[in-house]
Amino acid sequence: MIRSTTRSFRTVIFPALLGKTLKTTVLAASAVLAIAGCSKKVEVPPIAGLETYDDKTANFSLQYPKNWKATPEAGKSVTYYSNEQIMERFNGNNAYGEMELAGAKIGVTVTKLEGPINLDSVINSGKIFEDPTIYQPLQDIQFDGVKGRRLSYSVKYEDGEFKGEKYYAMKDSTALTILEFEAFGGSFDALHPKFEEIFKSTKLAYFKPVSRDTAGGKPAETFKASETLASYDGSGFSINYPNNFSAKNVGGGTQFQGIGGPSDCIINISVADASKQGNLTSIIAQNKKLYKAESSSTTKLDGNDAAYIEDTPVKDVRRRTYFSVKGGKLYKVTLQWFKPEQEFFLPVFEKSLASFKFK
Repeated sequence: MIRSTTRSFRTVIFPALLGKTLKTTVLAASAVLAIAGCSKKVEVPPIAGLETYDDKTANFSLQYPKNWKATPEAGKSVTYYSNEQIMERFNGNNAYGEMELAGAKIGVTVTKLEGPINLDSVINSGKIFEDPTIYQPLQDIQFDGVKGRRLSYSVKYEDGEFKGEKYYAMKDSTALTILEFEAFGGSFDALHPKFEEIFKSTKLAYFKPVSRDTAGGKPAETFKASETLASYDGSGFSINYPNNFSAKNVGGGTQFQGIGGPSDCIINISVADASKQGNLTSIIAQNKKLYKAESSSTTKLDGNDAAYIEDTPVKDVRRRTYFSVKGGKLYKVTLQWFKPEQEFFLPVFEKSLASFKFK
C-alpha cells in the first residue's frame, strides 16, 4: 500500500528552467489507503469515435474521444474528460465521492520556450509523489518523429488503481509539448490501446516567428480568425469563439481577441440591467444616435427578438452591435473587424454569433 502526503490536484511551478513559469495540474494521492485483495468491476469510460482538435496558435493537434468533455485554451492547452463528474475528481473536488468514481482524462499542455532546457530536469521537477516507487524509470520514445521521454506512474486506491503516462518532447526550441493520459478506477489498461492510437496521431506544438515591418510594426503575415471554435460559459450566456482567440474581462464585459492578432478585430459581450428600460425599439433608437449608425436591422439572437446597428468607429473598421432583452437584462454583442480583411474575420464571427445561447 502506498501513502502520499498530498491530497488533491494542485498547480506545480517549475524552477526557472524554461525562462518563465510552467504550470501543470497534477494528481495527489487520497488519504484512504488501498485495501489488499479488494476487487471491483472495472468501469471503462466509453469512447464514441475519435475527432481531431487542431490548435492554430501553437500548431499542435491530436485526436480525442468526441463524446468526452473538452476544456480548451487556445495556444496553451486542451483537456478531455470522460465525463463532467470525473473532471471534478481530477480537480480535487470531493462532491462526487472521491473514492467511488472511475474515469479518465487526456490532455496536452504547451509551454512557449525562450531558450534551451534540460528535459529530464523539467520532468523531475514536476513529480509530486514522495514515494519514488510510484514512478517507473524514464523511457526514451519517438514522439511525432523526434526524440522524447515518457514518464509512467501508478497508485493503488480503494476503488482501483490510478495510473498515468506523460509524454514530453520539443519539435524545436520554441515550445515544449506534454501529452498526458490518466485514469481512475483501474480503467487505464483497458483504455491504453486507444491512448496509444491518440499518441501516434498527436503533432507537437511550435510557434512560428512573426515578421514585422520596421515602419508600422504590423505583422507581415495576415492574422486570420480560426474556423475551429472553442466553448465559453459566461455569466448569463454561452458562446463558441475562434480557438486562436482568448477571453478577458474588459469594462465589465467579456472580450475575445486574437492571440497575437490585431486589437481592432474583436467579439465583445456585455450584460446590463434592463428592468427600467426593456423596450428594444427604444433601445435601438437611442443607440443609433449614440453610435451614429449607418444601418440597422431586426434579427434573432438564440431565438429571441433582437436588432443590430452597424457603424464605422474609426477609418476602415466596421462594427456591428446586436441588442436583445431577456429576463430583465439587456444583452449586447459586438462584432468588430478591419474591413480590408473582412473575409478573414466576419464569416467566423457570424458563425460564433449563431452559437450564442442565453442561460
